Amino acid sequence: MTWRFLHVLGVVLMLGNVIVTGVWAELLWRWDGAPRFRSVARAIWWTDIAFTIGGSALLTTFGVLRARALGLPLWATPWIRHGLVGLGVSTAIWLVVLLPAQRAMLADDPAVVRRALQRWRVWGWLAVAPLLWALWAMVTKQPG
Repeated sequence: MTWRFLHVLGVVLMLGNVIVTGVWAELLWRWDGAPRFRSVARAIWWTDIAFTIGGSALLTTFGVLRARALGLPLWATPWIRHGLVGLGVSTAIWLVVLLPAQRAMLADDPAVVRRALQRWRVWGWLAVAPLLWALWAMVTKQPG
């Protein structure tokens, strides 16, 4: 039961942070624009470290431990495989596109920040799709 709780807590922290950060960043950009956005970009950076990385570590670690304890093969169990693939695709987007964009959003040049934010917004929402697919696969345990 504890492993399940920690696995679900990881999902809530990671997915919640990913979605809420995107919404808040969009709203704050519309309200304040580039001049004050640097502090928002800094907050995004730190919440990603705390909640996205921390939540991902919890959900992956305790999901794998739970599956092993239940005797479920990770890749041969379709819903676990779909969950891992969804998390993997989203993580790849985050590492390759989103983190560099987040670093660029810390710049002092409003034009650089605007371009980086646009890239981050588009790719960020694209990175949410495989996470939602993974969540659906894990909750419904559909075979394929």
